[in-house]
Amino acid sequence: MRILHTSDWHLGMSMHNIPMLEEQRHFKENLIKIIVDEKVDGVIVAGDVFDSSVSNSDAIGLYNDIVTDICLRLGVPMMVISGNHDGAARLSSMHELLKNSKMFVCGKLTRNIKPVSFDDTDVYMIPFFNIDEVRYLYPDMEIKSYESAMNTVCEEIRTNMDKSKTNIVVAHAFVGGAQLSDSERSALVETVNIVSKEVFKGFSYTALGHIHRKQRLSDTVFYSGSPLKYSINEAAHTKYVLIYDSYTDTIKEVKVHPFREMRVIEGTYDEIIHSDTSDDYVKVIIKDKYIGMDILEVVRSLFPNLISIEGKNIIENDNINSLNMEQVRNMKPSEIIKHFFEENFESDITDKQLEDFLQALEQSEKGALQ
Repeated sequence: MRILHTSDWHLGMSMHNIPMLEEQRHFKENLIKIIVDEKVDGVIVAGDVFDSSVSNSDAIGLYNDIVTDICLRLGVPMMVISGNHDGAARLSSMHELLKNSKMFVCGKLTRNIKPVSFDDTDVYMIPFFNIDEVRYLYPDMEIKSYESAMNTVCEEIRTNMDKSKTNIVVAHAFVGGAQLSDSERSALVETVNIVSKEVFKGFSYTALGHIHRKQRLSDTVFYSGSPLKYSINEAAHTKYVLIYDSYTDTIKEVKVHPFREMRVIEGTYDEIIHSDTSDDYVKVIIKDKYIGMDILEVVRSLFPNLISIEGKNIIENDNINSLNMEQVRNMKPSEIIKHFFEENFESDITDKQLEDFLQALEQSEKGALQ
């Protein structure tokens, strides 16, 4: 059978306060087209369906639309595990009922994991877990690390699985040797939970989630990566879903086309302001100007989905000084005036000047209220 492997959708996510829902809706249409064009027999989602354990109604509605289209309209089974961002209980609610609609969800780790069985293939789903869960489930085992916990779970599967069939395991974990992207917020601090690819030995294919960059860790262990770019440092990345064919034991990479591109635009101020306007997600680097609020507004009018802007740094001469949209929105009036002085007068504001400015601002605001 042909199984599509994807992960880390992070439905409901915003990037620098820019909602990504439109991008995610476009991915849904792209995904449906791939399933049809590639004659996919099953879909694996290896965790982090949502960006938060308490998702907003738009994200839940989009998830419902995706599942309805795939399972009911196309009649293609889905196998979904919870990731560290998902609310496991919420994601897997009514999972027994959903099986009748070809929707298989695993939110909580159990012993003696039963596979989702097809004619020639069994799929074993291991949701994201913590070490204490495994210690509770396997009280007779000495479990000292995340590596030994994952190996304990996989070893029980290997012992019980039908070796005459193609056996696939799905997991959401940080595997040693994987290359990280900036958008993997939790993985950056989870080195204590790292596991080796050897814990997945014996399986025909391991479908992993958690890392946002597509990569092959061995002949049988794969990250599909996230289908969307969630950091400007991923601008040069190409996003994919993977299709594993159990008949031929081969993997095909299928490109996911974004709704908007993500790119870095670099040049002089004149070059930037005479660029074509675009609603792409962009980072702008201005080589010959200090970044002020006036420049920021001009650039933002050209690029409404501006993620960050960088320019010359008056303190460190030719080094780059960056300012992203979230920082601008969160700046206090005192920080704005300090930034203004640095940019325009190449000096720090004095305490007296700052006091006079704040008093004038207060009086102005009082006048506006009267």
